[in-house]
Amino acid sequence: MAARWSSENVVVEFRDAQATAMSVDCLGSHAVLSGRRFLYMVNLEAPSEPPRKISRQSKWDVGTVQWNPHKLESHVFAASSNQRVDLYSWRDGCGDVHTSLQGHTRVISDLDWSWFEPEFLVTSSVDTYIYIWDTRDTRKPTVALSAVAGASQVKWNRKNQNLLASSHDGDVRIWDKRKPNTAAEYVAAHLSKIHGLDWHPDNEFILATSSQDNSVR
Repeated sequence: MAARWSSENVVVEFRDAQATAMSVDCLGSHAVLSGRRFLYMVNLEAPSEPPRKISRQSKWDVGTVQWNPHKLESHVFAASSNQRVDLYSWRDGCGDVHTSLQGHTRVISDLDWSWFEPEFLVTSSVDTYIYIWDTRDTRKPTVALSAVAGASQVKWNRKNQNLLASSHDGDVRIWDKRKPNTAAEYVAAHLSKIHGLDWHPDNEFILATSSQDNSVR
């Protein structure tokens, strides 16, 4: 069936939110907007309704936020601020932090949930480390990848559960979590910093990058 697009849209203003990041859950029912003092939960089936709020206790803005992509864990989302990731649970109109991940020594630049294992989350940082966390045991990362250079983006492969990619200035590194000591492949992708990175949804060997050099590859 061909996709059908509609020009119908709803505009809702959240002037007090001052949101720095946003994510929509895998069911398409809720969006989270991350502000300095609150996380705003928007019901997408009734977006004009006042959003619910989850209080935040941090002086740092949220850098990135992402819902778990698995339906059984669709109530869970992760939000990074400075060197920490907080894992939130949202059920029946109420939400709170149920655990935190702490291991990075510099600002966390990106995070991404595994497409295969709902408990696995990867984080990247300016501190040159990429950590793979098992949220069932948050005391320390289960895998540490040392990249020498700080990473700005990190993404799990959508077809191969062991592969992930990270961006470092204009380069991309491909990692196999079973062999964490060194990257499996290096790609000199751009002349300037990479700001966007993602894998093809159906082909494990294809990824796309966007860069400050005004190109997408």
